[in-house]
Amino acid sequence: MLTIDLRRANRKDLDALVAREGVDLADAMEKVKPVIEAVKAGGDTAVRKFAAKLDGFRGGPLTVPKSRLGSAGKRIPWGLTASLALSKKRIEAFHKRQLLKPFEFRDGCGYYGQRVIPLDRVGVYVPGGTADYLSTVLMACVPAKLAGVEQIALCTPGRQGVVPDGILAAAKLCGISEVHPIGGAHSIAAMAYGTESIPKVRKIVGPGGSYVTAAKLLVRNDCEIDFLAGPSEVLIIADAEAGPEFLASDMLAQLEHDPLARAVLVTPSKGIAQATRTELEGMLRRASRSEIAKRSAKRGAIFVISPDMALAIRFANEYAPEHLLIDTEDPKAVLGKIRNAGSVFLGPYSSVAFGDYCSGTNHILPTMGAAAMKSALSVYDFVKVMPYQSISASGAAKLSGTVDTLARSEGLPAHADAAVIRGRRRKR
Repeated sequence: MLTIDLRRANRKDLDALVAREGVDLADAMEKVKPVIEAVKAGGDTAVRKFAAKLDGFRGGPLTVPKSRLGSAGKRIPWGLTASLALSKKRIEAFHKRQLLKPFEFRDGCGYYGQRVIPLDRVGVYVPGGTADYLSTVLMACVPAKLAGVEQIALCTPGRQGVVPDGILAAAKLCGISEVHPIGGAHSIAAMAYGTESIPKVRKIVGPGGSYVTAAKLLVRNDCEIDFLAGPSEVLIIADAEAGPEFLASDMLAQLEHDPLARAVLVTPSKGIAQATRTELEGMLRRASRSEIAKRSAKRGAIFVISPDMALAIRFANEYAPEHLLIDTEDPKAVLGKIRNAGSVFLGPYSSVAFGDYCSGTNHILPTMGAAAMKSALSVYDFVKVMPYQSISASGAAKLSGTVDTLARSEGLPAHADAAVIRGRRRKR
């Protein structure tokens, strides 16, 4: 664990903290490049090879049979089914409000408008490994479905080629009929370039480990992606009235994700910082995933002492965290000063865990400072907007002079002529 006093910290130390030192994709990219090239050249054969080597794939189809997908809900506990349904309902309620509307208007020169068109085919990556991320299925697929995407291919690393029933049940609940039991860089390449079993997609969304992130980086010139997801992180702004137990619990919740996770507390109160650190140390001793959390806490649990709340807010904006929790006397007032954060949680009861599962907001968020320029996954990620215009004859006459002047100033006389000829003549 690390404690930093902003009044004494030098610029170099702060830059290193904001830059998330220790997160480097260079090595992963070198290892992933040959995998992507092999899948591009070898299709299903290459995918099977890597799936067998890395995921324990034992053969069989690269698409989960519809019969197994359809019956998965019968093989999971009723309580899990009910929780998935409630979470989906709340995610839908939030994301419905993001839907863009087409428009059209007229003026004296013609009519103009904008169509909102869903992407026709999207790939969703759901990580596996030490846990089954059912919630990620909902977070990626619900907004895609609301946007109107017709084809969604879901890839997730199965266990010996078998996708867990919970993942399948969540996919079925979202209306997904195409699930592939593969993960890692080979699944990203398969979705980006297509194979015999997996038609190529327009865009890939969803978080993953360093190899998946590196693969998304390498294919993004050929296939759109959401953003590059790094290790999970939370930054907490707290004042002297915040509860150390609540603060420590949210720090631990991030630290248990993986050894590179970050949990940063920024506060003007030395007492709150020390009390929260003491609480976290106790929780780490009792944590069920204590080995992962202890490893990440060594470098990733950071307590920042700020001289005042204004500097705490300034630091948070510079850090641009994935999750920002504001536990102050007036969190809404602080929110108004925040410009850079993936998702914000206001007040003592708004644990990040609620956003992870069922508050309704999306948990697929930009990390590693990307929240300064990127947004949470949303309906907007699955649509494109297409403007159109129809210029009338009288409109051409009115506007052609403007085009003539501007186009010739740019040295483009053919552009000018194309407008002027329409301004002077009726079509034949």
